[in-house]
Amino acid sequence: MVYQYNSRIHLTEVALNVRDLASQTTFYHQLLGLEILNQSENKVLLGAGGKPLVKLIQTEYTSNPKQSYGLYHMALLLPSREDLANVFKHLLDFKIPLVGGADHGYSEAIYLEDLEGNGIELYRDKPVAEWDIREDGRIIGVTEELSAQDIYELGKEIEPFAIASGTRMRHVHLSVKNSRESSAFYQESLGLEDKFTIPHASWIASGDYHHHLAVNEWGGKSLARRENGLTGLAYYVVEVENKEELLKVFAQSQSANAITQWLSSA
Repeated sequence: MVYQYNSRIHLTEVALNVRDLASQTTFYHQLLGLEILNQSENKVLLGAGGKPLVKLIQTEYTSNPKQSYGLYHMALLLPSREDLANVFKHLLDFKIPLVGGADHGYSEAIYLEDLEGNGIELYRDKPVAEWDIREDGRIIGVTEELSAQDIYELGKEIEPFAIASGTRMRHVHLSVKNSRESSAFYQESLGLEDKFTIPHASWIASGDYHHHLAVNEWGGKSLARRENGLTGLAYYVVEVENKEELLKVFAQSQSANAITQWLSSA
């Protein structure tokens, strides 16, 4: 398998611990249009085109995901602007609350939350020729007004609604205590590069993509540390091209872990 943008990795699946498995399944399946790929008493796997994207795991915790570090949002990439328009029209026609929308220079995105406050980005990438790519490889993002009316009018009514089969999990944005340290850790452990950094946030990627991971400390220093079972992010899956790449990531991860342990004991 060869990835786009000369990337060595892809993000493929995000797992969430949820309080109400039935309601969250309804949200992702009927409202967001993901298909149910596998279902048990305490877990549901959803995706598009047969590819896993979101796993929901029943938890007994009743905490609010926004009160701890973890997921800022998971980002589903739609294959085209028309596919983004279709889901945008569907959400608005069903009066699903959105929390924002933006033109980021390299992409157009809309933002919403699921029933338990987990952030979701739905976006489409613009052609690479329109990206602001600097000589050193940095890819500069912006936050400008989204052409929402144009996108909405491009959308078609789909009944029953299903998200485009080519939709994929393309990046994960994390809420962290220290964005500089977190960015350095992921660059070292996964072999990623800094694509764009501002005070308190960083966007990093493999190859020539704008970002596979992002970290920010906008939530402040007082959020709770994540523990197993807390509502919100349980884990996310990073896919590599082949066994050789996996061994490289493993070696880098061991090096990063050694550095982290040394820093914590210094």
